[in-house]
Amino acid sequence: MLKKMQPIFLLLLIFGLSTMSVGNEWANYYFPDTVGSYWTYEDQDGNELTRYAIEPEDIDGETYRAFSYDPALEDWADFEHYIHPYFYQVGDDWVAYFVGAEIENGLKAHTAQEMEEALPILREQMLGGAPEGAAVSLDLSYDVEVESADYFYLLPTPITYNEEWTALELNVALTITMDIQGAPVDLPGGAPTIKTHSTIIETGVVTGTETVETPAGTFEDCLIIEYQTDETTQVTISMPGAPQQDPEEREATTITTLWLAPNVGIVKFSHEHPEADEAKEQLGLEPDGEITLELTNYEIKGSPSEDE
Repeated sequence: MLKKMQPIFLLLLIFGLSTMSVGNEWANYYFPDTVGSYWTYEDQDGNELTRYAIEPEDIDGETYRAFSYDPALEDWADFEHYIHPYFYQVGDDWVAYFVGAEIENGLKAHTAQEMEEALPILREQMLGGAPEGAAVSLDLSYDVEVESADYFYLLPTPITYNEEWTALELNVALTITMDIQGAPVDLPGGAPTIKTHSTIIETGVVTGTETVETPAGTFEDCLIIEYQTDETTQVTISMPGAPQQDPEEREATTITTLWLAPNVGIVKFSHEHPEADEAKEQLGLEPDGEITLELTNYEIKGSPSEDE
């Protein structure tokens, strides 16, 4: 069963044009959002998520289309801005998710979750250097601040192949403070403070089309959108009363891929972060591995009929 192709799409294929120049028509073609439509996905662990297109909402005089989810998002640490936005726009220039506060909440919760895992290991490693029999205690605390752009630019319209766009920019500041009691060596001015500042830039590119098989069926001519997230982090250890050290710089890259089927929308999602997994393994933590979602069931209200 093949979805009906709009005539202009056939012309683009015949003449090999690299740019789809019909704006909002194409945005809806790859991102249908009729109220009452739903999409059910299953992740790599067998967990299901259903997204529903619901009635639009007005925010500060602007109308935004909206989603709801089952199960509802209860832990911000699980938020994924590609999959979980509540408000979005389909316009002549962009398919854009309105996610600024959501990304900030999600990153804070995710960072807190990682710190709760990592701090006991860091504390144990630091206390391991204390002399035998020394009654040393070490308390670690942290504070995280996130500043994000309001919009995640999912897809530009007109759609152009192999031309990169900036999808998202954000900054993350993390401060870890220490309280050391009973140290065998006096620490003038107090314990050191670890500060990190991360600049994160996410870029997207439409790399082509391909046929995708999921539990919901086989989908032809799926757009492949690859997002590269480049994170540059500066780490500074400040010792009270000592000269300021030059920051150490670290870089990490994450790759996320979405597949959008004509008249259906997102049918597959893949998220890989090997450098973050390697860092977790070095700390003795369990790596996340590849995160995936695949469409298992859906209904698009008012969708075109199918040809046999």
